[in-house]
Amino acid sequence: MAKTVAVLTGGGHAAGLNAGIAGVIQRAKKKGWKIYGALDGWQGVVENKYVDLTDCDPMSIVNKGGSIIGSSRVRPEPQQVVDSMKKNRIDALVALGGEDTLGALWSVYREFKSPVVGWPKTMDNDLSETYFTIGYPTAVTVASCAVAKSFDTACTHGRVVIAVLFGRHTDWVAAGAGAFGSADFVVPAEKSCSLDDICGKIEEIFSEREKTFGKGFAVIVVAEGASISGLESHVRQQEKELDQYGHVKLDPNLLASYLSSAIKQSTKKIFGKPIGTAPIVFTYELRNGHPVWVDMEFGYKLGIKCVDMIEEGEIGKVAVIQKEGEELKIGSSSLEKAVKVRKMEGTGFFDYDSLKPTQAFIDYGKPFLGKPKERQINMVDRTHLIS
Repeated sequence: MAKTVAVLTGGGHAAGLNAGIAGVIQRAKKKGWKIYGALDGWQGVVENKYVDLTDCDPMSIVNKGGSIIGSSRVRPEPQQVVDSMKKNRIDALVALGGEDTLGALWSVYREFKSPVVGWPKTMDNDLSETYFTIGYPTAVTVASCAVAKSFDTACTHGRVVIAVLFGRHTDWVAAGAGAFGSADFVVPAEKSCSLDDICGKIEEIFSEREKTFGKGFAVIVVAEGASISGLESHVRQQEKELDQYGHVKLDPNLLASYLSSAIKQSTKKIFGKPIGTAPIVFTYELRNGHPVWVDMEFGYKLGIKCVDMIEEGEIGKVAVIQKEGEELKIGSSSLEKAVKVRKMEGTGFFDYDSLKPTQAFIDYGKPFLGKPKERQINMVDRTHLIS
């Protein structure tokens, strides 16, 4: 029997969303089903704003960035979702999103056993039950390339590059950018650090490179959610009110500025003059643009899987990526389990004493991130000057 399926994208956008929508459209059309798109995430569901995607060419959007149907951080009541599905004669709902979006979806299923399935999107990589989340490979690829290139700035000008990037509660993105961009160390979000420890590490690196190259420099990655004792808070004071999912706004630019000033003050005491800094902040650059092949391919396959799950009665579940031996496959898992936040602490992927990702993390990322970028030190040997 023909069905009408609605699809939505919720929360912050990430590369691969349109690939997921394309997969849903392609599979549903093959089955002779109708496909609706809820405009701007759960907001479209609550306000009964849908567009017909049945005639959309899925191959025209599969490699596009953003979301063609828009997104929002609106949090619906389960009853509102059920009422909207009934009013618009929607037989099943597919939600593409992260912890918050899929958490709302789980509430709908838990309370009403409605025919809903999930698709795992978040550049933070913090959903459980899936080997990685869609959006994460693109975010780390963009961030790690930029971090590796920033050694040009560091060694040319003898500075500390401070690369601050998204990562409110978990260290997956920061660790990925640090490991695959060959940064000197990473300031995490999951465990607090002291300003003294950070500055001490920078001073050691500078002194060592002064001896080796005749000039000091360093590149560090800092998670947006880093808690650094001795450093002023970067929570936006004018935006301390929580959003509908209970999140406060952080200001990564403030974090970069505060840490930059602190490093200058600390190093001046040691070296007699402050070490120069080069703060760089990566935010929407990690979300924007076309997806890397991994996000596009697996995003599309996960969209196909969602439609198959609906047909097979696998509701209240989420399509996931699984690793069997050396192969990545598509499967399904419990939506309830998937929305539990997966942190890096306890995985063995990050050494919180040395502030460095481990070899185990690099091995974890190789199937979808490849090899770490080589650190390029483009400078002459200054240790032997012409007398």
